[in-house]
Amino acid sequence: MSENSINILNFLRRTQALCYIERCSNTPHIRPYSVAQHSFYIALYAMIFADIENERILIERKNSDGSHYNSLYDTSEVMKKALLHDIEESLTGDILYPVHHENKSFKETLDKVRKKCVDEEVFKELPKNVRKYYIGLWKTSKDTSKEGILVACMDKFEILMFAIQELDMGNQAFRIIYNNAVSIIEKEFSIPSVNEILVSIRSNYG
Repeated sequence: MSENSINILNFLRRTQALCYIERCSNTPHIRPYSVAQHSFYIALYAMIFADIENERILIERKNSDGSHYNSLYDTSEVMKKALLHDIEESLTGDILYPVHHENKSFKETLDKVRKKCVDEEVFKELPKNVRKYYIGLWKTSKDTSKEGILVACMDKFEILMFAIQELDMGNQAFRIIYNNAVSIIEKEFSIPSVNEILVSIRSNYG
């Protein structure tokens, strides 16, 4: 086995840790909930909503006078960003949302630690150009581009879906997480197909 293959294998083995890192660790949940599961479903949901939105945009273009075209989502980029957005947690573990969003100084420190992990550790075994590309995707995973905004929205939508599963099984401990996710999606995002689904969710779960 070549040295390059051994290096890549080390990267693949390390990222397997995402399967064992539990999310929402301070909230009782019936089903396991790992970072790997979270990232997979964000990528799946982001792909689906990107394609649904692209279909809507194409229909609008067909019916418009041609004076204004909304750009299409790059579905491939959406999926890559979604899969990589939490990859640093293979080293840092999952930090609870309230902890790093309600304490400014801690968040600033944590952001520096996360950046250092990604810049120097997470992708270190990969070929230089691939490493640089993935670091760029991670840094822009939830930026102000169409793709970044969709990934950021799906970050909340995925935990909303998990909360719904827990509520369906009678776990009312997830009611707070459900309410927070709905509130954030409604206040911070405006993606038509997501909004439509949210109406159905609210009608069934409040």
